[in-house]
Amino acid sequence: MNEKWAREMIQELVHQGIKTFCIAPGSRSTPLTLAAAEHPDAETIVHYDERGLAFHALGIAKGGKGVALIVTSGSALGHLLPAVMEAHHDHIPLVLLTADRPPELRDTGANQTTDQVGFFHPFVRFQKDLPCPDPKIPEGVIGKMIAQGVASAMHAPKGPIHFNCMYRKPLAKASPSPFVMNEGPETVLSLGKLQIGDQEYGKLADTFGKYEKGIILISGTEERIDPEELYFLARTLQWPIFCDVLSEVRSDGEGYGLVSHYDFVLREVGSDPSFFPDAILQIGDRFVSKTLLDWIGAMKPNMHCHIASHPVCKDATHTITHRVATDAPSFVKKLPSFHASRPPSSWFDLWKSASRRVKEKVVSYFLEERFAEPHLFHLLKGVSAPAFFFASSMTIRNGDLFFFPEEKTGRVFGNRGLSGIDGAIATAAGIARGRREGIVAIMGDLTFLHDLNSLPLIKQLPVKIIVINNDGGDMFSFLPISKRKEVFDEYFTTPHHLSFEQGAALFDIPYSNPKTLKGAKTALNTPGCSIIELTTEQGVSKQIHKEVEGLNHFGYSLPQAIRID
Repeated sequence: MNEKWAREMIQELVHQGIKTFCIAPGSRSTPLTLAAAEHPDAETIVHYDERGLAFHALGIAKGGKGVALIVTSGSALGHLLPAVMEAHHDHIPLVLLTADRPPELRDTGANQTTDQVGFFHPFVRFQKDLPCPDPKIPEGVIGKMIAQGVASAMHAPKGPIHFNCMYRKPLAKASPSPFVMNEGPETVLSLGKLQIGDQEYGKLADTFGKYEKGIILISGTEERIDPEELYFLARTLQWPIFCDVLSEVRSDGEGYGLVSHYDFVLREVGSDPSFFPDAILQIGDRFVSKTLLDWIGAMKPNMHCHIASHPVCKDATHTITHRVATDAPSFVKKLPSFHASRPPSSWFDLWKSASRRVKEKVVSYFLEERFAEPHLFHLLKGVSAPAFFFASSMTIRNGDLFFFPEEKTGRVFGNRGLSGIDGAIATAAGIARGRREGIVAIMGDLTFLHDLNSLPLIKQLPVKIIVINNDGGDMFSFLPISKRKEVFDEYFTTPHHLSFEQGAALFDIPYSNPKTLKGAKTALNTPGCSIIELTTEQGVSKQIHKEVEGLNHFGYSLPQAIRID
């Protein structure tokens, strides 16, 4: 019965489009592992570390493929938790299949047994504690439960689901048997996107029509927004566009109102009342820029409309007045048909002029090549890659400040659900696997060290990892605590004095340590996976930030362009 039930579960998952199974070796999960391994349409990935495996599954899901995790009982569940939390907060669907001991072994002190019921409770959309396989339970019931769970994972707000599966010994037969497909009726799921009707569009258009001084904020969205449709919306409203680094619409938009290097633009004009907006149209959720968020919080616009593919509150500035749960690309495309085009406005031109002025200064500054992280991101805007992954901490902050491609680039990913540095290597590898395309992943040295166990996952994938090694947590140098020299290095910077060449050799991964950005660009053009270590000095990034700020004689009274919680 163990194998029969497990096969029914895997068959239903495959039927629902969950065809990739990330498996960590374990005994109690044997029925699930065998069922996934023997299903003719299932793809399996095996990795020894559950934490890295879970982030790998997260990346696969970000890459657009349905994915499930299979792990054994006990502490294995705890290792999944960081990735499950990230998936919950970033609305990424994951299927968690955890093996468990039978009820007679619970609360007895039996080996590798803990309370797994509701283990992920705050972070899952659906959970079910399945009984031990029992012939008295009608055939097809388990498949229906799986279908119900998948529907919960894939409907807004998307997220993880958990099936806790009890098994008694013997876990599997001594000899294999053919995988016989269940011939019973299948559950067909038809899950549409959230949409609002024409009446709601009309009301929103009327609301936007009351405000001439508005801005459009674009962050990462579930599906990519067509840049041309976004620019048409901006011209219709005559509102400038602020695009987060994960928005994927930063390129080629300055002539249409896209504000380039807006952190530095705000530093120059943010305290000028002529630039204060009355209205904000926000499409997508989180923004990397703390400067932008602080500015919005200080301005307190009369109208702040948030468009998202889910109804979950995302209002850290406490300024949102309208929340609209609808498909973002459809909204951008459809709204202009309900709003008459405005004539060219001085407000629109004011922002375009400020953006052009700051961009010219920033671009001029970077003409002198320096071996530092901000210059790397300025260089990357000319690199052609199917996708980028910017790890958390200073990496994505520098990307948000300096990565403004001149031409259309590949998709940009990051883990911004909880913005942790964990699982970066595994996530990037998962994105490459899910998309079946290459990816350039940029991360700091501590982020790299944190996920060293995941390096085997990149070996057969076109993943380029750029590690910026400045010997510790350079991000903390932007914080007031950096002035406390007696504790700063030991407790915050945490220098490690390591090179990563031997780590690459341990996993037999090609490695290079270029001394110039030109050398780094050359290394990116080599085929296959590789680790590219850029050894830089502590404090250089902070100095460059100060120099770029100084170019513009900023007037907005924030302590620095980089704000870190």
